Amino acid sequence: MRLSGIALRNIFRNKRRSLLSILALAVAATSITIFFSLFEGIKTNIQTNSWDWDAGEVRLRHAEFDRYEYLNPVQYVVGDYRDLVDRLRAHPEVRTVSPRIRVLGAAFRGEQQFATLGLGLDLEREQEYQDLERVIAAGRLPRSGTNEAILGRGLASDLDIGTGDIVTFLIQTRRRGSNAFTLDVVGLADFPVPQLNSSGYILPIENADRYMRMDGAASEILLKSVGGDTVEFADGVRSFLEESGRTELSVVPWTRISGGYSYLRTAGVVYNIVALIFFLLASTVIISTTMMIIHERTREIGTLAAMGMHGGELVRLFFLESAYLGAIGSFVGVVIGVAITIPLSRIGIDFGSAMDMVEMDLSSVLYPVLNVRSTVLVFFFGLAVAMVSTYPSARRAAKLRPVEALRAE
Repeated sequence: MRLSGIALRNIFRNKRRSLLSILALAVAATSITIFFSLFEGIKTNIQTNSWDWDAGEVRLRHAEFDRYEYLNPVQYVVGDYRDLVDRLRAHPEVRTVSPRIRVLGAAFRGEQQFATLGLGLDLEREQEYQDLERVIAAGRLPRSGTNEAILGRGLASDLDIGTGDIVTFLIQTRRRGSNAFTLDVVGLADFPVPQLNSSGYILPIENADRYMRMDGAASEILLKSVGGDTVEFADGVRSFLEESGRTELSVVPWTRISGGYSYLRTAGVVYNIVALIFFLLASTVIISTTMMIIHERTREIGTLAAMGMHGGELVRLFFLESAYLGAIGSFVGVVIGVAITIPLSRIGIDFGSAMDMVEMDLSSVLYPVLNVRSTVLVFFFGLAVAMVSTYPSARRAAKLRPVEALRAE
């Protein structure tokens, strides 16, 4: 009989132990499949939020603003931004452009003061950059040229206001003076970034220009490329600005701005280590099971050796048994993991207020994303762990002398 047939038969000889090994690998494979899918979802979420709400794929600012950002140096701006935006739109590597005016200030409720961040957006063109409609929780978006705003739900709750109310903000202008203005609240927003929910609001960019005394300048311009490497895109935009004489502007890719991206680089290594630990724990079950099988089948091993089966063939026999168990366990685990991940990718996992204190562009609701490469790797890694775990016991079986093995009880 061929070794593969013997190995397959041996698996079913002790169904309970085989089932235990399969379950151990299946649990590990299921956990890691879901784990990696959640990590992939986190990566996608951080990139999307950073590109849409914080840094763009590439961000243009006055270089001195970046240098003294901790002081909120609102006097350093992107001058004549409308002309620059038109030229950037014509650039072959630029897909979309979003000029913005950041309005840092405060709002009051009685004696309580709340820090606020207004985003002055070109509402007619912003729809090309991102889908603003998806953040509307109630009401509507403000209209261009009106004193209207849409507030984050957390900020509206803190101020105890809703759609149809008015709200007054106190800000610092570009000229370093103070200004106050009142807006009509026409909607509430459920921003994907918790920090914006608790302090943010959106208003038309032309109104933000007037309130901030910007004189046709913007705080920053966010860009998205047509595709390709982000760093190369940033280098291309930088060269374009130098040729245009706009050397006062800094060009920074999102990978240097986003705190979430730094987290991802570290977390990727940590998650791989966690996956390894899961499979190592599963391997202890396989090792103990294999050792018990060899102990119980010592006389059988002696008989096979006496009939001419060499040590190498015995090793291959146990490797085949482990390969079958590993393939079944890993396959079942991956299938279960995929079956759990697919509905979660649609309904999401709501972490609620647990994300409010996380200082990165991470939403409170995360949607796992299946990655074919990592899912396939989970299967083959589980298979490899099962086979490697068998090696010490298989070598021990191969070294048994036929006479001693036949005398074993």
